[in-house]
Amino acid sequence: MASGASGTGYLGFVATATTAGGTATSWHCGASAASRTGACAMKTWFAFLLLTLGVGLVAGSWVSLDSGYVLISWHTYTMETTVWAFCLLLLLLMALLYVLVRLSLVMLGNDFRFNEWRRQRKLQRARRMTTRGLLNLAQGQWRTAERQLAGSAEHADTPLINYLAAARAAYEQGKHDHTDELLNAASQSTKGSELAVGISHVQLLQSRGQLEQALAVLLKLRSQHPKHAYVLKLLVKTYQELEDWVALNDLLPVLRKATKIPAEELKALEEKVQLQLLQRAAKGHHDDVSAELKQVYRDMPRHCRYSYKILLLYVELLAEQGNDILAEAELRGALKNVWHDDLIHWFGRLKGEDTKKQRLFAEQCLKERPNDPVLLLALARLTIRQQDLDKAREYLQTALRIKGLPELHAEMAQVMLQEGDQAGACKHFQLALRTA
Repeated sequence: MASGASGTGYLGFVATATTAGGTATSWHCGASAASRTGACAMKTWFAFLLLTLGVGLVAGSWVSLDSGYVLISWHTYTMETTVWAFCLLLLLLMALLYVLVRLSLVMLGNDFRFNEWRRQRKLQRARRMTTRGLLNLAQGQWRTAERQLAGSAEHADTPLINYLAAARAAYEQGKHDHTDELLNAASQSTKGSELAVGISHVQLLQSRGQLEQALAVLLKLRSQHPKHAYVLKLLVKTYQELEDWVALNDLLPVLRKATKIPAEELKALEEKVQLQLLQRAAKGHHDDVSAELKQVYRDMPRHCRYSYKILLLYVELLAEQGNDILAEAELRGALKNVWHDDLIHWFGRLKGEDTKKQRLFAEQCLKERPNDPVLLLALARLTIRQQDLDKAREYLQTALRIKGLPELHAEMAQVMLQEGDQAGACKHFQLALRTA
């Protein structure tokens, strides 16, 4: 009887295992199909429920037929149970063993699936925090932006962006030491980011007004990237704010070759530098300021020497030093390449070394520009200096017929006073005041 019961229980266990395996396989295939389609979730759950009920009924009928018998003996210990209880216990032990193994792997850091899941979770959270941080940064919420951007930088896709933005937020709060720490973290976070971090550092230093520190960073960046256009532009800006015109002048040749600054913009920068160098030379403590001015002018590029603004300032500064002779000589040589009314005014007022030679040059220019009232005025002044009043009157009358400039009326009044025509002089003085 015991043997028959045991045999029946064994057959029942095998049948149940076979049926359960087939059924489980069938359900697994159905679940896979449902996961692929995704549109028949309700149907899948309904089928699963029916299948579960069917399996439960079959298993219950088998259990009611014969519960089976299992005996386990080890040393002095024995355990007796039914086949179905043993199977359930075996499944529980296998599940417990699986859980223990997975926990051990997690604690040792070797659970790839869990670690990947955790990494993805941190990455998604970092992305959300980065987005919020950038929005708060744009809205001026500096403290919140710094916390969100710096806190999510370690797990972000682009930690460099996080650290740089957090540094900006910290700077806006006046936390300058923390700003430098964040910039250092940005440099270490991404390989090859030294240039980007350095430029951001320079911009923050410039906005703080720490120009010397900004210059030190820029010079280091330039040594590493000598032809980087934006580094050179920042260097130009810093030199201008520091008014270091000598250093900026030395940088100009590099700017012509290494950057794509528009020609007009570069020309304006060169003129500004040369004008400042002339001013600097005029204010310098030199034994011979005129010689220093001449040296600065001679060292300029040719197109700068023949710039109207530069030449005019050069002549004015020489005249301020009382060196009309050098000013006239320099102006006479440059007038062959540059022409402007202000320069001609100065040419007529300067007392050159040889007035006759000066007048002869002006008369030669008049042949090319016979209808230039300013040139006629300059010639009139030169002839007055030579006491040739008739010629001066002739030049002035010709010029007045072309254009009634107040300077022409004033000079004509002076000529008439020297000739004793006071009434005519008063008339031209009045016209000079009226047209001024």
